Amino acid sequence: MRVLLISHTCQSRTEGQPKAEQLARLPGIELRVVIPNRWMHYGKPRAAQMPEDSAFTLSVEKVAWPWAGPAQFYLHWYPRLAKILKEFRPDIIDLWEEPWGLISVQACLLRNRLLPSAKIISETEQNLNKSLPFPFEAFRSYTLSNADFAVGRNSEAVVNLRAKGYTGPTEVVPNAVDTGLFVPMDRKQCRASMGLTGFVAGYIGRLVEEKGLMDMVDALPDCPPDVSLLFVGDGPFRTQMEERARGLGIAERVRILHGRPLAELPAIMNAIDALVLPSRTTPRWKEQFGRVIIEAHACGTPVIGSDSGAIPEVVGKGGIIVPERCPSALAEAITSLRQDPAKAREMGRIGREQVLANYTWERVAARMYDIYCRVMAPSTTA
Repeated sequence: MRVLLISHTCQSRTEGQPKAEQLARLPGIELRVVIPNRWMHYGKPRAAQMPEDSAFTLSVEKVAWPWAGPAQFYLHWYPRLAKILKEFRPDIIDLWEEPWGLISVQACLLRNRLLPSAKIISETEQNLNKSLPFPFEAFRSYTLSNADFAVGRNSEAVVNLRAKGYTGPTEVVPNAVDTGLFVPMDRKQCRASMGLTGFVAGYIGRLVEEKGLMDMVDALPDCPPDVSLLFVGDGPFRTQMEERARGLGIAERVRILHGRPLAELPAIMNAIDALVLPSRTTPRWKEQFGRVIIEAHACGTPVIGSDSGAIPEVVGKGGIIVPERCPSALAEAITSLRQDPAKAREMGRIGREQVLANYTWERVAARMYDIYCRVMAPSTTA
């Protein structure tokens, strides 16, 4: 079974390549991964990262229009894709790209012209039912009309696929976490190395308004005095958070660190008492997964999350869900874990069990492999 995986996410050695590596190890799979030679990752240019040792073939390809103003990266495409299809002749083209992206349309057009028997799998994280500006709504409609299977990153994404007219088979396949890197560690040692005391509620990620970070700051005055906040990340919202903390007289209880490399995050996850993800839904966005949730859970750390998007689905029984934009509920949740350490430990334990059952790269690859086998199975229709 020859599989062509097209994915800008696989440009990263840590974000996408582990999934490809696990897929390539499964029986009967010959995997080739197409990635861009250059990319804009949250506004910063990023070059392709080469795997140290891989079971798949990685094609680093020249990409056209990797960033096109307001369209961002959704107009990118590969000038050599037709040649790759002719040479590799895949049985399956797995589009780990949004269906409204030009690359998805390009792949479908070339499949129809060059390899009409190849199967198209379209993957999406979009969980907000919104109309896209021209030409992206037409792009999505075309891709979904050509897809043999659609994968949603969360259950709302599957609902949205149906709302957009997709009638074929579909399934939820979540994100994953490296459980060899994110593991429970000596919490006392991790806390001591960072100089943390008391109960620490932490956030790791981009410092942007839609993540609900101001709700954490506003909740802190209603928490016990030994509760502090730790933010790890970069973004334009930092100054406003610092000003609000000073205005509330709690600046000494709020610590903001610059973003850290992935390898340093497990120690931080083990140093905090709870991870908080208080995302706010906006007309254009709501939380599509929250990878930081499963990173915390893999370390045995409980999670407090808002009810935005996929957060409740991913947190499961490994934490507490509060209404978004509600600092008082957030303060109550933080206080409840502060006052009941046994409850916090149990939620962390459950969270790690959830990760091992559902969110490892091995589990996710196995689910994609099952989908590959189903789309390749001979039709039983007379």
